[in-house]
Amino acid sequence: METSDTSKTLGEYKLLGDSSCDLTAQQKLELNYSESIPFVVQLGGEAIIDEPPIDIPSFLAKMKACTGKMGSACASPERWKEAFIRAGGGFAVTLSSKLSGMHQSALIGLEMAKEEIAGLIGHVFDSKSAVCGEVLLAMKIREFSNETNHLATLVERVNRFTDNMKTLFVLDDISNLVKNGRMSKIKGTIVTALGIKPLLAANDGEIELHGTVRNKNKITAKLVEAIGRCGRTINGDTLVIAHCRNLPLAEELAEYANRTYKFGKTFIQDTGVLSSFYASHKGIIVSF
Repeated sequence: METSDTSKTLGEYKLLGDSSCDLTAQQKLELNYSESIPFVVQLGGEAIIDEPPIDIPSFLAKMKACTGKMGSACASPERWKEAFIRAGGGFAVTLSSKLSGMHQSALIGLEMAKEEIAGLIGHVFDSKSAVCGEVLLAMKIREFSNETNHLATLVERVNRFTDNMKTLFVLDDISNLVKNGRMSKIKGTIVTALGIKPLLAANDGEIELHGTVRNKNKITAKLVEAIGRCGRTINGDTLVIAHCRNLPLAEELAEYANRTYKFGKTFIQDTGVLSSFYASHKGIIVSF
């Protein structure tokens, strides 16, 4: 059995994540982010691995044209084990454990890595969110790991932040969420029948209907209003907005939200393959 280097500070350990964590290449460098473990999206008979290079317009076109079964699958524990060993341990952030098996796969993979490397330091964080929620959590893990060298303290701070983090979605199409069990079929049927855009929220890792938007011109106002109803005092918080081919709306939302509330930093992210599969064309996700 090999032995891990125990001389490193927590801030020197690498970050890992699944491919729902839509960080840019530059952000990965700044956060010392080791690698993304990809999901696989199935479009009929084609399996698309969520890793660069990614042509999202082409992927969306394929998704629209697909008449077969569509779904997604998480990576194996073995894939995670190898990633933790390559990184020399580290801290992973995953899609909500209530939406995917990726979190459990990462937990098992970390334990497998610890069996091979004595003293390996690592932890898997459940984002209880997705997409920009994972991005925001990765940023906070790095921030907190630079401020403490006690693993228990780091885990407690990150978990407390996760419990207070809010994630909101406005999606044009929720069919993939419903078909793949990420949202109640009853709620999905009601929304579809009414022909309205759902305002969704992550609640303890599950997706729930938070409201509706009847006019596409009111999406920004509805989201900004929903931010204010979340019961959080916003004072220097970081705002992360992810969009699926909808940069104008993302920029409009960022400007309106910063004019209304006291956010500190704001980041706008493009969605990757898995995020685009569930958010669909024009989808907007917000985490803070």
